Amino acid sequence: MAYSVIGARDLDALTRDPRKAEAYRLDPYMREALHALAPARESGVPDRGVPDRGVLDRHTFVVLKPDAVAGRRCELILGILRSEGWHPVAATTVRFDPLLVRELWRYQFNAASAQRIAVVDPLLSSGRSLLVLLEDRERPEWLPASVRLTAAKGSAEPSAARSGDLRTRIGRVNGLFNFMHTADEPADVARELQLFSYQTGWDWCAGPLLGSTEHATADPWRTVTALLAELAAEIPAHDLDVTAALARLAALPGPWGDLARDRPEPARIDEWLGVLRRAPLPPGGARWDVLTVLTSWIDCNEKGVLPVIATGTADAWRTTGDTTREVTYA
Repeated sequence: MAYSVIGARDLDALTRDPRKAEAYRLDPYMREALHALAPARESGVPDRGVPDRGVLDRHTFVVLKPDAVAGRRCELILGILRSEGWHPVAATTVRFDPLLVRELWRYQFNAASAQRIAVVDPLLSSGRSLLVLLEDRERPEWLPASVRLTAAKGSAEPSAARSGDLRTRIGRVNGLFNFMHTADEPADVARELQLFSYQTGWDWCAGPLLGSTEHATADPWRTVTALLAELAAEIPAHDLDVTAALARLAALPGPWGDLARDRPEPARIDEWLGVLRRAPLPPGGARWDVLTVLTSWIDCNEKGVLPVIATGTADAWRTTGDTTREVTYA
């Protein structure tokens, strides 16, 4: 008897990580994603319930999180992505909740610190996020769009930043105010779109991914622009500056003002997190003041703990003879 309807080699075209392939064969979201994307096949290729690699090689997505909206980084991010070859072909919005956060990062959250876990929910639930499907028009033939974008994006950790990383170029603030999420490789594109689909459905991206003319978007950039305007109206602009945030909070009454006046040091982070557990965040810009302080002071990861599945490298996708283009970001 088998434990999965996904064949032992069915994910070979979607991931280069054997550990991930084995985990995803047992993952219910992966199974549903393969079923949803099965129509995305080249003509003449038998349908074994696995989407054609070409569609998932050409496409990936970016999630612009609430901190990108508050920090007014969205236009900058999308402009840089387009200049580097990733073009929007569909867009919608998604709202993170605790369950979506934990299932999206199911295989990485084991390495998250307790401090990060405490802060990530109020941060990501601070408003809707923009979900943009991208077509990569400049990738080498051997390199999937998602893998090229992962390599270009750079680490979420400022200590691992490089000057050419997209996150460095967009002014990433700290380990949680890094503005964007992308899928690591084609298997993750499929699995994560399935997770988003419980809110968004599939119609929003059925044109580019499934070849549906009924749901094709005539002007994807107009859709993106309209959604960005909605999000900017919902989330106030913020400087995301911890010194300025502390000064503004110190002028407020209540527990957050007390903390800013009496405990304005990173060493007092546990007291701030204690208040977070029992008091609501203040409204408007003050919410972002508190989040700016919290994200600036926490430790994001548990020391000595590795994620169950780590981010792979672009070189893992290179095969013998793939020497036409290096993937390096200084």
